[in-house]
Amino acid sequence: MKKPTEYNINPPRGQALLNFQGRRMPDKIELYETKLVEEVRASKNGQQKIKQETELNADFRNLLIHGDCLSACAYLISKNIKVDLVYIDPPYASGANYAKQIYLRRGMGKTQIENDNQNIGEEVMYGDIWQKEDYLNWLYERLMAIREIMQPHASIYVQVDWHIGHYVKLLLDEVFGEENMQREIIWRIGWVSGYKSVADNWIRNHDTIFYYTKNAEPENRVFNKIYIPYPPDYERWGGREKGQGLPVEDVWGVFPQEGVTSLQVVSFSSEDRNYTTQKPEGLLKRIIIASSNPGMVVADFFAGSGTALISAHENNRKYIGCDIGPNAIQTMRDDLVKIKSDFDILKINDGVRLFRNPAQTQAKIFSIMAGFKSRTELDLGEFWDGGLMGKKSSYVPVKFIGLDKKLTKHLVDVLIEEIIQLEDTGAETETVHIIYAHKEIDIDQEYVDKALRHSGKSTIKIKLISLNELLGQKADMLYGEENAQVSLKKAGEGFKVEIKKYFSSYLNKKIENYNAKREMTYRKKLAKQLDIKDPQDEKVGKKINSQDSEYKPVQISNNGLELIESVQFDTTLKGEVWHSNLDLEDKAEIKSKIKGVYHLKTDKFKIKIRNIAGDELIIDGETLK
Repeated sequence: MKKPTEYNINPPRGQALLNFQGRRMPDKIELYETKLVEEVRASKNGQQKIKQETELNADFRNLLIHGDCLSACAYLISKNIKVDLVYIDPPYASGANYAKQIYLRRGMGKTQIENDNQNIGEEVMYGDIWQKEDYLNWLYERLMAIREIMQPHASIYVQVDWHIGHYVKLLLDEVFGEENMQREIIWRIGWVSGYKSVADNWIRNHDTIFYYTKNAEPENRVFNKIYIPYPPDYERWGGREKGQGLPVEDVWGVFPQEGVTSLQVVSFSSEDRNYTTQKPEGLLKRIIIASSNPGMVVADFFAGSGTALISAHENNRKYIGCDIGPNAIQTMRDDLVKIKSDFDILKINDGVRLFRNPAQTQAKIFSIMAGFKSRTELDLGEFWDGGLMGKKSSYVPVKFIGLDKKLTKHLVDVLIEEIIQLEDTGAETETVHIIYAHKEIDIDQEYVDKALRHSGKSTIKIKLISLNELLGQKADMLYGEENAQVSLKKAGEGFKVEIKKYFSSYLNKKIENYNAKREMTYRKKLAKQLDIKDPQDEKVGKKINSQDSEYKPVQISNNGLELIESVQFDTTLKGEVWHSNLDLEDKAEIKSKIKGVYHLKTDKFKIKIRNIAGDELIIDGETLK
């Protein structure tokens, strides 16, 4: 991996209002090697659909960037790309894990699924579990980077909730200046939020959206007022204004529909794309129309399911979407293809290959570290992730900096303070291990040793370990074995490609665990009915295995096609960049199945098979001959 290029970022506009221990004041961001991995040309003429009334950004190519917000901003700076509107819905530091439900598809052959329920568990997309100070440093650095790529007239909308919103407001005042704070918008999450009757206090049913501009002067920003006709009984409500009608921003949460002359709530229920934290298109439509004009560039650096990008396209704007998770990029990519949008997908090569997303990658890393035990098992403080078996049967405390973080000089100081506290507890350890994926350029083992000696407060040593160094040959263990049996035959004037079998060791294990968990639930139920204490009793086993048992394990068919979410073909074979033949794309929704048989005009192709967990397998057609 090449040494990253550094770009300076300008100091904040406002004064520092939020001070806390470990506060960082970044002044640089790093640009890693960025690679074009796919070009999608879904519209008939290969051009993004922008109405003829504008030529603004006519040559701009929409972007999906697979990588962290900081690196994405560095890339945009390197290309002198500026945006007109930013909407972000970052993690809220809510203390929750957010997961995607995994559903089997209806493949060829019979699949036994109890009560037609195809859900076999969930995949954690990301863990929104932070120490408050870490979260604020993380977000502040990204807000600073985002400001660098905003046009002088640009606006930014930041959506948060009650957990952290009051702190984020102060960060925004600092980054953009208090005078550029335009409005605090309250967005009601929904008319029916569910389980209100069981809440033990006031019902939480809204998020907060902070609206800032890069410049305070009205002539230097875009804001398009939207009006709807006054309702017939408007005067009875006390309304006295005259003019074009009622400004829609006075009634946030509704949007005028064609042919509707009064206020009407837009239903969002049909938009569900099985993605946690997805926001409704109606919400993004309001923001995009209000604070941008046709042809302008809209950016979302925590794009998730891509609602902002879809709304931008549908309202004749350009877009840039960024996300660190492969599942998010896949979801956005497929949905943008559906609406015939043109875009490029870029991958930031920061040296770490993710196992679907950061949360699962970290968990997987710990699972393949021989002798690893969690901090709770070793009674370590919250700072430490766990420990590895060391000399004399003792455990070496381990701290993993994280896939989305960087080992900085400040963090080295924090590590030393934590080691001092560890020594004060009387812990019998001579060394601690610090595992990092990314670090500042001038930090190495020598720097850490010198900083530790300079403190003069601890005899415990720090061993720096690169994640790539740690994994070494074990890196392949992050990714489960998967394979497919695909045939290629001459058929008339073309060729027939058939997926005969598919296997994924990861999904196979997931289904085994799902079945085991459900079987134990039924065993406990039967044991209670039979007045037997042990659920593993032989009598319970006979009952659960009987023909009239309620329990039926999920059994995959012989071909395993229920595990496939989508199939794509590249028939251009233009180097390493994937050019999908959109006429051949096959996407299985939750209650549908892939075709499995495809007719091509050529035998020169590559086939990409994506399973329901997001893993992708590419097979060169040449290997099938």
